[in-house]
Amino acid sequence: MKLEKYRDQIYSCLRCAFCFDQEQGEGQKICPPYATYGLESYGARGKLTIARALIDKEIEYDKDVAERIFACTECEACQEQCFKYLPLTEIYAAMKEDLAERNVLPAGLSDVLEQVDEFGNPYKQSAEKRLAWLRNRERVDQKADVLFFVGCTTAYLRRGIARSSYQVLDKLGIDFTILGNEQCCGHPYIAAGKMDQAKETASTNLESISRLGIKTVVFACPGCLRTFKEDMPRLLGEPLPFETMHLTEFITEELAKHPAKLKKLSRVVTYHDPCNLGRHMEIYEPPRELIEMIPGIRLVEMPRNRDNSFCCGNGGFVRYDYEDMSVESELDRFSEAEATGADAVVSACPACQSGLLDAKSKAGSKVEVLDILELLAKALQDE
Repeated sequence: MKLEKYRDQIYSCLRCAFCFDQEQGEGQKICPPYATYGLESYGARGKLTIARALIDKEIEYDKDVAERIFACTECEACQEQCFKYLPLTEIYAAMKEDLAERNVLPAGLSDVLEQVDEFGNPYKQSAEKRLAWLRNRERVDQKADVLFFVGCTTAYLRRGIARSSYQVLDKLGIDFTILGNEQCCGHPYIAAGKMDQAKETASTNLESISRLGIKTVVFACPGCLRTFKEDMPRLLGEPLPFETMHLTEFITEELAKHPAKLKKLSRVVTYHDPCNLGRHMEIYEPPRELIEMIPGIRLVEMPRNRDNSFCCGNGGFVRYDYEDMSVESELDRFSEAEATGADAVVSACPACQSGLLDAKSKAGSKVEVLDILELLAKALQDE
């Protein structure tokens, strides 16, 4: 049982309830599944109670345990508030591994894994269509210092982010390339506790990247970045032979060294912190710095921002099994963005953009939903 490793930490829980009862902003809960379902077993304190019962052999892993554990969006809000600084995310991951070993997985997530196995992505799309957003393949599989790892969601669902990222890197004169045989980063396997498959995927991607002599890999998708930066070294047992950066970090540094002329955009925008980018990797300021570099832009903050940001409800592939929670969370977050008076809500994650676009449609709102790379591409366009 992988969970046994965390026995001491699990027994250290004070049951203070900061992990889901502490309210932020206008009184909203911090944990999406607890906010939606209202049962303690969906929140961190409840899940640690379940973990303790499992270790003490009072209960067994079954579909009811899986129902609670896989409802987690991996937003890490509970860990951010934990009074004891317990490794809650690691504990949940250990429980997922134990459940995966027993083949107790939610139906929707199981389908996602089958699609990744068959197609190399979670969207049943052919490998040939992964780069369909490209106008030409002149940069594909070229020797370069920088690799733009596109990611499945960006390549198949949010192609505007892919095109904008390419345009920005090209406009800034960056020597970059793209993999012709890019595979899924492996995050779906990690979200399901299938670490052997995740390791195999990590090895395949590392081999492809190493052939091109890459020094830095940049990402528009925080989920892919987190998989490379945090998970791959653990899976492979060695540090990566290249640097990993989110595009907001990379571009902020490049613009500091080589300033570019940015077109004035008269907009009022609010920024949504993606959980993977923010709480998981503590990248809060580069996106805001980029937004504020654009002339004419005024940034207004939502009440819940930075480490107190509320999840869009789409992390951890939960939408496939907990659609009601995803919809409730994204509508909650979108209404908070709309209440700022901004004419656009900007994020830095393709999954967040998908959720916010769905909320915009359901709300019938005129507020625009943009990725930060799309915003920056507009500012870099010639007059």
